[in-house]
Amino acid sequence: MTEKNWPENKNDSTPAHEQIEKNKPITEYVSNVDNWENWEKEYRYGLILIMPPEPVLSLVNSLRSKYDPKSQASCDTHISISVPVPKPLTEEDWQELQNIASEIKPFEINYGKPKDYPPYPGVAFPLENQTELNAVREKIESASLFSEAVPRRFPFNPHMTIAEFISKEETADLLKELEDKTSAGEFLCDGLVYIVPDESMHFNVIRKLNFGQKK
Repeated sequence: MTEKNWPENKNDSTPAHEQIEKNKPITEYVSNVDNWENWEKEYRYGLILIMPPEPVLSLVNSLRSKYDPKSQASCDTHISISVPVPKPLTEEDWQELQNIASEIKPFEINYGKPKDYPPYPGVAFPLENQTELNAVREKIESASLFSEAVPRRFPFNPHMTIAEFISKEETADLLKELEDKTSAGEFLCDGLVYIVPDESMHFNVIRKLNFGQKK
């Protein structure tokens, strides 16, 4: 189709070819998810989260690889922020998200020594910045994209998971083992990432949402 033959859009002053680009998905998504479990299908279009920088990323990844290889095989160390994205994310959606992210200032995230989260088994690094992280979540989920999202099933409680697919007994043993092997720490959070799963449910980083300048 040549430029002069682009369809007219009488309700929008934006040229039709630009409108089509705005509605174009920013990445490809798995087309057939029939073999996925129901919970996996919810993540077909990915989610938005925080991935720590080095050396924290490699540190926690190594713990995940040793104590919960199933989780590590699916996704690197992260802090979940949004609920699952409900539909293909377009260039227009991305611009709105980036506009929101640019209003957020970089901030330090402080994490403590590993702990458990009864009544559920598992071990994670707890985060001290709950108020700031919740504010980030609220801003990101205010994007029009999330108006169609499934409501959050559990209270927002951000953390960095070390192991989740373990028993209560294994949880207790792991906490003892990590007592003298890990310590609290911090890192600068200067943005978010959008991740999407492939056919094998391995999540890949698609793009980064950069925060505004730190004052």
